[in-house]
Order: sequence, then C-alpha cells, then structure tokens
Amino acid sequence: MKNYLLIILLLCAGAYNGYGQKQPSDYHLQKAIDLMQNNGDEKEVMECLDQQLQGTPDNADARVVRATLSLKQKKYGNALSDMNLAIKYYKKGGIFPKYTIYWGRARAYYDMEDSDKALADYDTAYKLALKDKTGATDIHDILYERAQIYYDLKDYASADADYWQMLKHDEADQVAMIGLIRNMIARKEYDKALELVNKCEKYDADYEETYCYRMQIYDKMGETDKAIDDAVIYFEKSDDPRHYLLKSIMGKHLSYALAKVQSRIQTNNDYSWKQLRIHIYKWGHDYANAIQYYNQLEQEFGSSIPIYYNRSECYNEIGDTERAIADITKCIELGDGKDYDAIIARADYYREGGQYKEAIADFTKGVELEPTNAYPYYKRGWCYELSGDDDSAMKDYNAGIDVDKSYPYIFLTRGELYLKRGKKEKANTDFNEVIRQDTVARSGSCRQYALHFLGRDAEALEWMDKIIAADSTRSGGYYDKSCLLARMGRLNESVAALRKAFENGYRSFAHIEHDDDMDAIRELPEFKHLIEEYKAKPIRIEADDEQAKDKIETISEIQMKKMHSGLYEIPCTINELPLKFFFDTGASTVTISSVEANFMLKNGYLKSDDIKGKEYYSVATGEIHEGTTIRLREIKIGGAILRNVDASVVHNQQAPLLLGQTVLERFGTVTIDNINSKLIIKQK
Repeated sequence: MKNYLLIILLLCAGAYNGYGQKQPSDYHLQKAIDLMQNNGDEKEVMECLDQQLQGTPDNADARVVRATLSLKQKKYGNALSDMNLAIKYYKKGGIFPKYTIYWGRARAYYDMEDSDKALADYDTAYKLALKDKTGATDIHDILYERAQIYYDLKDYASADADYWQMLKHDEADQVAMIGLIRNMIARKEYDKALELVNKCEKYDADYEETYCYRMQIYDKMGETDKAIDDAVIYFEKSDDPRHYLLKSIMGKHLSYALAKVQSRIQTNNDYSWKQLRIHIYKWGHDYANAIQYYNQLEQEFGSSIPIYYNRSECYNEIGDTERAIADITKCIELGDGKDYDAIIARADYYREGGQYKEAIADFTKGVELEPTNAYPYYKRGWCYELSGDDDSAMKDYNAGIDVDKSYPYIFLTRGELYLKRGKKEKANTDFNEVIRQDTVARSGSCRQYALHFLGRDAEALEWMDKIIAADSTRSGGYYDKSCLLARMGRLNESVAALRKAFENGYRSFAHIEHDDDMDAIRELPEFKHLIEEYKAKPIRIEADDEQAKDKIETISEIQMKKMHSGLYEIPCTINELPLKFFFDTGASTVTISSVEANFMLKNGYLKSDDIKGKEYYSVATGEIHEGTTIRLREIKIGGAILRNVDASVVHNQQAPLLLGQTVLERFGTVTIDNINSKLIIKQK
C-alpha cells in the first residue's frame, strides 16, 4: 500500500511554501511540516506538533500530521486518537481534505488488522473523494488499497469490483489488470488469467509484473518451460526480482533454467545474470559449480560482501567449515564488523562445527546489535545448552520470549529444556503455544516437534508430510522428517527419510555431524554408509538437456549500416575472422570473393577439408578460384551462430561477402528494424 506519510507530505507541500502564508497561530505546525519535508528529526517534529496542539487543541491539520507520524512509529492508539479528533474538529479550508483523514484512519486500522473498521473508513474516504475536486487523483489508490483488503479476506468478487472501477477510469491500468489476474489465479481460472495477462503485455511490454504473474499462471498450468521463459524475462525487467518465486519455478527444471540463463550471459555479460546462474546451481545444491562461479565473479568484478557471504554458504553446505568461516569473516571485515546477518551466519557456522564458545561470542554480538530480536537469544541459548550450561540457556530462552512472544521455535526449545528438567506442565504449556502460533505447513515450521513431545506422533507425521508437499525441493523437509522419526525411535524409517533428503539434494554434512537429532541413528552402519555414499556424490547440474536447448530462444540485435546501393552492411565473424557482409533480401546464396577466400585459407581461417569443390582447387598454386564451393564452419552475427554453411567463391575482387535471405533465415526469425537500422534475429 501507498505510504500515507508520503500522501501527507505531498498535501503539505501544496499547502505551504515556507512560513508566513498561514496565520501566525500555525507557526509550530508550519515548522513541523517543514522539518518533515526536509527529513528532520522526528522527535523535534513531534515536539513542534505538541506545542501547536497545546495552544490550539482543535487544530485538525496538526492532529492529522501528528497522527501520521504516530502511525509511522506504530503508535496506533495515539494515531487513532488524533484521527478521531481531526474528524471531530474538521473545518473546510484546512490543509487536508476530509477524505484524506478517513483514508489515514483506514490505513491505521489496516495495520492493526481490524479489517471491518478499515473497510468502513475506505468506503467513506472513497465517497468523499468522489465529491471532492482534489480527490480525483487519489481515487485510484483508495480503490487499490480497499481491493487489497478484500483480497486478504478472500472476498475476490468485491476486490474485482474495485479493480473494474479502476479500469473505468483508465482502461490500460495495468495495476488493476494484475489485481484481476491475481484473483483469477486464486480462483484457479488460469485460462482467463492467461488471456488478461497477455492483454496486459500488449499495453506495456516492459511492465515487470506481467511476466511475474504469467510465469505463475504457466506454472499452475503445468507448463514449466513457458513459466521459466517468463521467469527469465521477469528477472531481466525487474529492479528487485523476487528470488523465492524464481526458485519455486526454476527449481522444477533446473537444466532448462540454466540453459536459458547461459544464453543470456552469452549476449549480456552482466553481473546480475551471472549471479542468477549461481543461484540456480545453489537451488539445485550444486555447490561445487556455485563456488567455481563465485571465484570467477570475484576475479572479474573484485571482492564484495555478497560474494563472500554467499560463497561462505556454499562452503558450509558441503561441510567445509574452515573456508566458510574464512569467507564470512572477510564479509564482516568489509562491513566494519556491524553486519548483523553476517555475524549471525558466522555464529551458525561455528555452532554447526561444534565451536560453541566462538558461536556464543558472535550470538552475543547479534544480541547487542539487535536487542529486540529473539533469534540471537534463541540460538545463543541453544549453544549454551549444547555445551552443557542449561542455566544460561534458560535465561536466554526467557529473554528471547520477553522481547518477542511470536517466535515459535524459542517456545519449543524452552519446552524441551523444561521437559529435560522434569517440569512437564510448563513444557506442555510451551508446546501448546508452538501449536497455537505455528499454523502453516511450510519450510521452517516446528509444529511437528511440539506435537511429538505432546505424544501426538500421528499428527506430527501428518504435519511433516504437509511440509514436504509444500516444499518444491523437499530436501530440507525429508531431513526434518528423518530427525523427527529418529526422536520417535523409528530408526530404519529415519535412515530411509535421510536417504530421500540426499536424493533430493540435501548435503549439509557439517550440520548432520553436530545435530543431536541424529544421535539415535549415528552409530548405525546404514547411517555411516549413507554419509560416505553421498559425500562421494557431489551434485552437478549441466545445461545439457537437449529438449531445453531446442526450446531456447536467443534474441540478437545487430546494428547495421545502410549503403547507397540499398543494401545493409552488417558486422560478423566467419571462422572467428571479423568481417562484414551485405544482406540482400533478394539473394538466396552465400558468396565470397576469391581475395577474401584466399586470405582465409593462407591465414588458417579455412582448412583444406573446408574446400568442397576440389576440381576448382589448385594444390600447386595454393589458390581458390572462381566457382569453388567452400564450407564456412561458423558464421556468428551478434549472439546468433550458424554452422557449416556453403559459400560460392566469385572472381570479382571487389565483390562483398553476401548473405541471402534464405541462408539468413536458417538462423531463425529475421526482421529488420528500418527506423533504428537494426537486424533482429530470434534463434532457437
């Protein structure tokens, strides 16, 4: 949703242009607005507003501004109080139209998850905006935000009504179209959604959301290759692509996704495409290739925090804790030692490697950097527990819960510790709290363990299977199932689940080595054999899927030079020799002058077995004569490549290298952009 603070600032900017244009009694309000427009200190802004309202408590404008600031600070009670009073004291002629006040209060209710009150205020804001001359520009956003609430409530019909209303104002409103498309996907109306998203593309082919949603539609329809095609376009057009979506779609056909991205790298040697290639290797658990390409990335673009951070993850996944820690340490050093994510990552590497003292030190830094985040308390507590210090562990679990009561995992670990201490009632209270909070079966869920500790093993396994079904990769899910079965004492089933985890790409050997969930099966011969077997089986993803290659379409745009003859001169390489050819739409063959042919032969660009018309070839003189047919092993135009092309040698020494229409079409679909003088080749 649109930032309401921005709305306020825009309205203020239109109302004020410096001090002195309103009554002197509004001085503190004017000052507050000026500070907000110039990113001033929020505390000072609030002090100005407080001063204003002490003198004029019925100043509706000041109350709106203060409410907006309170809303930004998530002080919802204060925001609502001021909004209510702003409505009570509202007078015509103020800074803010009345509809904006209801709009702001609706936003507050939405943030507070009070949908009924939010919808009521959106309705009022919409009706008032229709009557207000200044409201026309905001009607679109009010409708959009109201539709969002309807979508969250699964009231797709009402959401549709708002989107259609938006389209009445602008038939090419792609935001509204995407809203309708999203509702169609939710209703599984994939054919309708596809029809509308194609229409959306016609209005603006550069609108990234078009491809984001079309790739999801194709994915739902089971057309994975088409989904990946659109995923690549979406990545190309988006400034901030959602990698979790790319992973969910590309993960279903990694070799094809890799082939598509490789083709982009060939024509666009860009950092972002190379990063995506590495992501694909990581999604497929091919950490060896991922590391190799991170090394290349570092050589080409230099050291960087993202390279060190991400490469460290790969090293950790293959159990090379030493290199993982070395990389993440470099990352921390580049970030001046205050990068919370990097410090926590190193702490986890230490923990997974059994270096609990070092892990505790880093988790302590994490607590210092983010004292209201439960995660570092939870992980530090776990490390204390693993190192035998249960008292410190309990202190950390309690501290984590004090700062954030909405983190199920910390209730789970505290419950386990209570159980270990024989406090079953307290333990069960924590386990039930996990069940109350953890209601979505997805990767990262821990509800299954709470159910197990409560003696509800059948429900625990049922939940575990739901998690696996929801995870496209399933590797982590099967590993968790192995841990759960091991805790239940179902050892053979635990080993079988671990094998499935490995089959689906799981390779976190360092974690397995120190995971106490694995203790129950660790000494089993089957377990040891399994670890040895898969340590010797590194995953390799190759873009060698022939079906994928056949479907890959590369687009090459080549700048041309129009000659006086009406022909186009186009740069190319023949057998790696840079040349220029003339494109003649009326010609059907390839011709080359004897001068150029002989130059190529003498300099190694042609070989003796490339001479096909041997009756015209004189070994004695070493020359190629008119009428000789030669084979051009590779013609490259832009990123498009054509191999094994026959060319006829002509005597005219001034004759250009000529490619006819028929030959050129072997590259794929060929079009000419006369306006921009470009040759466009779409090649499979």
